Amino acid sequence: MTDSLEQERNTLWLRVEELTGVIFINHNEPPEILSEYSDEAKETIEKLKNVHQRINNRADVRRLSKMMKELNNDGEMTAE
Repeated sequence: MTDSLEQERNTLWLRVEELTGVIFINHNEPPEILSEYSDEAKETIEKLKNVHQRINNRADVRRLSKMMKELNNDGEMTAE
């Protein structure tokens, strides 16, 4: 099941493709904003970039939390 951020990302990708007339094969990174895109397309790409960043930040926090737990469990580091 996808969460709300992933649903928002998928919706924005569809909208970007609709507004630009381009089908993007790689959805791992948002497209560059080109001058020939409409203002609405540019705005939607910016929103997509923000959602991608929020998803990446969340993943980074989860990785860091897991690393901290592993270090704490090994007795090598304590949270102070």
